[in-house]
Amino acid sequence: MKRKKTVKILCAVLAALLTVSGVTSAILADCGRLNGYHPLKTPREGQIRVACVGDSVTYGFGIPHFRTASYPAALQKLLGDGYCVNNYGYSGRTASLLGDRPYRTETLCTKSREFAPDIVVILLGANDSKTFNWGTEIGGENAYPEIFENDLKELVATYRELPSRPKVYVATPLPAYADGSGKVRYDIRPDVIRDEILPIVKRVAAAGNAELIDLYPVFEGRTELYSDGLHPTAEGAALLAQTVYGAIV
Repeated sequence: MKRKKTVKILCAVLAALLTVSGVTSAILADCGRLNGYHPLKTPREGQIRVACVGDSVTYGFGIPHFRTASYPAALQKLLGDGYCVNNYGYSGRTASLLGDRPYRTETLCTKSREFAPDIVVILLGANDSKTFNWGTEIGGENAYPEIFENDLKELVATYRELPSRPKVYVATPLPAYADGSGKVRYDIRPDVIRDEILPIVKRVAAAGNAELIDLYPVFEGRTELYSDGLHPTAEGAALLAQTVYGAIV
């Protein structure tokens, strides 16, 4: 009898823990802080499929209620029912395979291709600017810029060559700013983004690999649209969505 009572108590405790864990996960996911959590939609017949590929800016990191306020969610509202927009953003990921967290090796990247998109929007590059990424040396020289360019081209190609033959857009990273403490977070380097990554992204687009969406001038000097100098607020995400919408339609 005592054993049955103990088992019941343990089961009750476990159920409570699972409930709290579920609630916590839901809250974290809703704030865009649970990496890899994306409620992916199944497209209806006839809908145009849009895959938003990227890092934490695409994911909606730090935006309350990111399911309805991240840029892909806002883009869905702008495009309407004729489109199915899915958010394949994953925080901290790089465009280059030489980076510390390459997007192309993630299961989420595979899922974005399995989605058979008609349109792909790639927004990566900010995390590539980190010191321990961009400064990677091979043979005594900084090898990262050249490899970054080649890897970005190859990432574009993995989508262009899909059976669905999607139209691919590459977006420039947003400008990065210091937060309230006067420091730029996560070792992101604004000068590398501005002076080195932007020209590479533009070259990749100009070479005919993809269409360019230049987000940098849209957000330049607009620090009020950031939550921490790196990630857009809901208002910033709405502006980002409007810019992407303008390119698509």
